Amino acid sequence: MMRLGAILVLIGAAGAALAAAADDQALIQQAAAQRTTAKASEPAAQQPPAPTPENDNLSQAERQARNEANLALAKLELILGRKAMMAGKPEAAARKAQHVLVLLRQLPPEIDAAEYELQAEGILAKAARAGVNVAALARDATAETPLPEGDAALDREVQGAARVARQYSGAPRPDIDNSGDARLLRERTLRRQTPDRYGYRPGREIIDVDAVAAADRQRNAYQEALRAAYKADETRLLVEADEARVVPDGDVSYPNDWPQRVARRQQYAGGVVARSPSWYDKDGREWYVAIYDIHDLIYVPPDFGFDSQPLAGPTVLRDALDRQALRDRSFIFGGWPEDLAAGIPLLRYFGGINPWLARGPKYSLERQREIVDMIRAFTGAKVEGERPELPPAP
Repeated sequence: MMRLGAILVLIGAAGAALAAAADDQALIQQAAAQRTTAKASEPAAQQPPAPTPENDNLSQAERQARNEANLALAKLELILGRKAMMAGKPEAAARKAQHVLVLLRQLPPEIDAAEYELQAEGILAKAARAGVNVAALARDATAETPLPEGDAALDREVQGAARVARQYSGAPRPDIDNSGDARLLRERTLRRQTPDRYGYRPGREIIDVDAVAAADRQRNAYQEALRAAYKADETRLLVEADEARVVPDGDVSYPNDWPQRVARRQQYAGGVVARSPSWYDKDGREWYVAIYDIHDLIYVPPDFGFDSQPLAGPTVLRDALDRQALRDRSFIFGGWPEDLAAGIPLLRYFGGINPWLARGPKYSLERQREIVDMIRAFTGAKVEGERPELPPAP
């Protein structure tokens, strides 16, 4: 009896659940019908108007009018800037010129305004020479650049990025735009970026990341090529150093570029260092002033004759004893500097120094005078150039 009652209760609960599910389905269908009716009854004014040819014409006319207004205002600002410069107010002139540049940047690329841009840059150059901080004025001029109508959230982000750009304190670089021009930042953001769940990032457009990445890639390529270049040079230098150790077969060897060296010396053939233009006297004789280098003619070569005496034992012993006596008992090494200067010529006789090592090139004053007298005798010309300061040949 109790078991049958329980079964009946369960059947009753299942029936109630089925009835509740049927009521929920009916309510869902009723709500959907109500939403469809409400959407159909919405006024047409709330829906966005469809584009029409008339709207396109008005938009084009609006853009044209704005461009003409900006261009006209830029002309006016240029005139006012020139007037301020003539009145001795370079800072006011620079502000006008910066405003001109801001207005010209708002023009589309198809409008040629290079003439006005050059005039504005000329005013800024004059103002900079007058001591005006042109960079600071540029940041002020672009701080309040009006943005075209658009997304308010994007405009706020762009203005924040513009403030970051104007606060840039590093060195100027071509891939960093520190002008703080919000309009240009907005245009680059929309052209280069695709928004994600965080929206746009106009602060990224302060730096031309694509140009930086391209420079890094090319720098890596250049580094590889540079390493190959200096490794090749190091190898070449090592090979050339080993090649220089090869002894020539003959008594005399010439470098590979010897013909080129001889050709370069051709202009000094005959020893002529400098020559004036020629002139002619009444007898038709040619005269000119020339400077000749005759060092090769008056050079006195050293005597490399072989002397067997130093190899003899008694001679070596005598020289050693003489040097010891000079060190211990003479004033050459123990006196004044004048004593050393006076005793140096004696050292060559006692094996103290190598006479050929300290000799150096020697020129004969007598031979120079002979050459001068010979030129004077043959030409009858006035010859100058005797050098009495030359020491006589030893």
